[in-house]
Amino acid sequence: MSKRIGRLAAIITATFVLLVANLTYLQFIAASELTAKPENVRPILYEQKFRRGDIISADNKVLATSKKVADSYKRYYAEGSVAAPVTGFYSTKYGRSGLELTFDEQLSGQSYLSSVDAYIKRLLGKDVPGNNLYLSINMDIQRLADKLLGDRKGAVIALNPKTGAVIALVSKPSYNPNDIDNNWSILVKSPDGPMLNRATQGKFTPGSSFKIITAAAALENSILTTDTVFDAPANIKIYGGKVTNYEKKGFGKITFADAFARSVNTVFAQVGKSLGGGKLVDAAENFGFGRKTPFDIPAGISHIPRPSDMDELEVAWMAVGQGRIQATPLTMALACSAIANNGKIMRPYLVEKIQEPNGNVAFQREPRVWLSPIKPETAQVLRGLMEKVVDEGTGKAAKIPGVRVAGKTGTAEVGNGEPHAWFVGFAPAEDPQVLVAAVVENGGTGGRTAAPIAREIMMRVLGAGQ
Repeated sequence: MSKRIGRLAAIITATFVLLVANLTYLQFIAASELTAKPENVRPILYEQKFRRGDIISADNKVLATSKKVADSYKRYYAEGSVAAPVTGFYSTKYGRSGLELTFDEQLSGQSYLSSVDAYIKRLLGKDVPGNNLYLSINMDIQRLADKLLGDRKGAVIALNPKTGAVIALVSKPSYNPNDIDNNWSILVKSPDGPMLNRATQGKFTPGSSFKIITAAAALENSILTTDTVFDAPANIKIYGGKVTNYEKKGFGKITFADAFARSVNTVFAQVGKSLGGGKLVDAAENFGFGRKTPFDIPAGISHIPRPSDMDELEVAWMAVGQGRIQATPLTMALACSAIANNGKIMRPYLVEKIQEPNGNVAFQREPRVWLSPIKPETAQVLRGLMEKVVDEGTGKAAKIPGVRVAGKTGTAEVGNGEPHAWFVGFAPAEDPQVLVAAVVENGGTGGRTAAPIAREIMMRVLGAGQ
């Protein structure tokens, strides 16, 4: 009898040990991986019993909150589609996206619980609120950017180039995260791609906005100075093909500074040929192409071909901003920020701080340098070139009375339809406070379509013209 009792005790002990081991694995080893899967809605069903933290803008607008309905909480988005590219969505059917996904542990209170008491309450199934996210997004600027883009497809990013704080991030078309469950099948099947965050994951031919990088590479490698004179015919033959200017216009002899201001393709083709594919690709990678951008929501990797995969003609077109280059608006905004911030690209961010329900600050953002693609002296020269674009070149529509503005337009040929319109720029040029990157799909020329969008946003941020 005593042996039977002993065996039974051993079996019970072994079973208990296995259960503990399995729970330990699920709770502490595999929990993060299992929870992070967007399609895994089981944690969401459990979390609905608890009040999820709020997402709050820099101007104290609650963008996402949880409201109690019967025995559970339902997520509510006050700004709907306007803030959706930032907040993302939270659904019991379709998972999470945007900040709702990236900061799920903090919002749900799975981590950073403020005290042992709160942790015990959560284990006992009692309602312990999650943590609040405080953003760098300013809803006044976000709404303005959304309104300026209107019904057109495209994206707008506004940020502080000195810190990397993103002030506005708009992607059109967008979606209403309040109705995600009802409209899911329509949204995912739409040819317009409303679920694609064009600002961070949309990849576009950058057109002449890329000439910032070509010019930086040429200056850093001492290929030229701003006063170097080039022949600027309407078209130029290279490696059996030709590079042409927009509207097939010739400019005679022209300095590099004037070629930059007027965005002369045939001059930049010559610069690209002098640089060669290797140096041009190296420069693009130094500005963030081919790299994963550290950001608070998923961001795509901008593409540039390998030097060995290009002939001289493709290198020439790449120097112009055409060909197989694919850039996200976020990448182009950050590339431009190197000019505004004396050669340094700050790590971009949306979340300024995370605050626990008891008021404790669990996380406070400290600005950090991400890349240093060029010397401060080169940034200074490029800043002057970009001011000339706005003062007397293709970017005049970005002019602000009484404010020095630096910028670069882009008119990216895309095959069928009108070109994509680009503008990247910042102000004031001598002490940049705001930088804007805008792209309008099939919007025509960057100077006519995208520059006015950037101008209005810069004016609002700076309080100019009021």
